[in-house]
Amino acid sequence: MNAMFEDRLLDELKREVVLRAATAGPAATAHRRVVTPRRAALALAACGAAAALAVALPGSGTAPAYAVDTHPDGTVTLTLEDITLSGPQQRDLVRELTKAGVHAQVNEVPTGKRCATPVSELAGNQIIRADPGPGAPKDTQKSEPWHHTLRRGDTVRIENTPHGAAYTFLKGKASPCELEPID
Repeated sequence: MNAMFEDRLLDELKREVVLRAATAGPAATAHRRVVTPRRAALALAACGAAAALAVALPGSGTAPAYAVDTHPDGTVTLTLEDITLSGPQQRDLVRELTKAGVHAQVNEVPTGKRCATPVSELAGNQIIRADPGPGAPKDTQKSEPWHHTLRRGDTVRIENTPHGAAYTFLKGKASPCELEPID
């Protein structure tokens, strides 16, 4: 008798399950939160790191003021997009030129003076100035990007004056700047 009761109870439970399933519709699935506090904190940290990296990377978003390119034939091309380089930019330029095998000098020159440069030492006789002083030739001013190719061992001399900067390109290793009055 016990076995018959259990069989009837089992059949009744099966019918009940089928009836509930038919009247309840599809079973409700467990809802998982997509955005959890941990995921939000992780996303926020990643965005902060990306923003810090964008700020910390040099030259991000702006064109570089200069480029130093070495060539297989031993020449080095200096391209100046902006000749009014800041002190740190000039120090970086000197490091890059030195790494490329070109000597470099940065000189602070007072008003009314300039570095003496014998014409025989000029490499291409090209000088550019941000703001030429009195008596400076007009062709020394450039507004577009400026390129100059040197040989390894040549010298780039930067003269910082109260009025701007002058770039002189010299053959071989140049002697230190000797100040002379501007005529």
